[in-house]
Amino acid sequence: MKIKPFFFALSVIAILYSCSGGEPRIARSVGATSEILVVTQNEGQWNGPIGEAVRAFFGREQYGLPQGEPTYKVTSINVAKLSDMFKKHRNLFVIEIDPKLKEAIVEARTDVWSKPQRIIKITAPDATTWLDAFDKQKEGLMLLYDQTERERLMNIFRPTAKVDVMEAVFKAFALKMTIPEGFYIAKSEPGFMWIRKETNDFSQGFILYQRPYRDTTQFTLNRLVRLRDSLVMQHIPGPSDGSFMSTEREFTPPVSHPTAHFVTDYAVEMRGMWNVTGDFMAGPYVSFTFVNPVSKQLVTAEGYVYAPGKDKRDLLRQLEALLYSITF
Repeated sequence: MKIKPFFFALSVIAILYSCSGGEPRIARSVGATSEILVVTQNEGQWNGPIGEAVRAFFGREQYGLPQGEPTYKVTSINVAKLSDMFKKHRNLFVIEIDPKLKEAIVEARTDVWSKPQRIIKITAPDATTWLDAFDKQKEGLMLLYDQTERERLMNIFRPTAKVDVMEAVFKAFALKMTIPEGFYIAKSEPGFMWIRKETNDFSQGFILYQRPYRDTTQFTLNRLVRLRDSLVMQHIPGPSDGSFMSTEREFTPPVSHPTAHFVTDYAVEMRGMWNVTGDFMAGPYVSFTFVNPVSKQLVTAEGYVYAPGKDKRDLLRQLEALLYSITF
């Protein structure tokens, strides 16, 4: 199997020009959050095993959400109908069968017809070879689409950065993190900070805490959950007397896995649901635990959502993008 960084198989790149200076300006990408447009050669590809494999993977339910929501909404279009409007879609996934090939080719490129944009194409001599190539590469392809989603969100959030909150985070944790308008510091204690955003329809929040780093056993799921519960129980009360935030362990137990794609070479991502002991509140969260190379502290940065009766995937994805903005 060959993996190529660029391709021009669809058509010539369309470049727009700015009215003022005449310099090339690429169009802004379109498409809903968490959406992938699949380009096929015919309906048989979408309705057959290839389409089933694509939908099963990219459209699988995202873990940790109280109501089932797909990781990505996956729709399709025939290549013959791929007009200039559809070419500007932020996430394109191209399927092609070419019997002249001897092996599968996986190609990827960014910002071809719009920005930010991610286009990935798999070409293979037959359906069996195509499915094998997709199965081997799909996890990495998901990471690429996730990166493009975060880039789009950060283009929205950066101009609205809340400088005073960001400075407080920097002083407390020796790290930089983009925090947009609407968020405020609800509580700040040594080694702990709770940052909130409250609207009529939903709540979003960040929980940051740190402890001295000793050894790798601190990254185990059990240790991470125990530490989380001990701190949120102490610092984040619920709406009724004696209630407090805790980690859901029974119906949606937390899961974790190491990742080399965060801002540090090694971090542990944890997903699950939080609830309120003594009350009826719950929602999803995602956290990253890592060693701060500046302070040498073990830091956990978490984002959580509360939106009763509403979809939560995209609200959580917003927080995940902001967590990925962390630098030192």
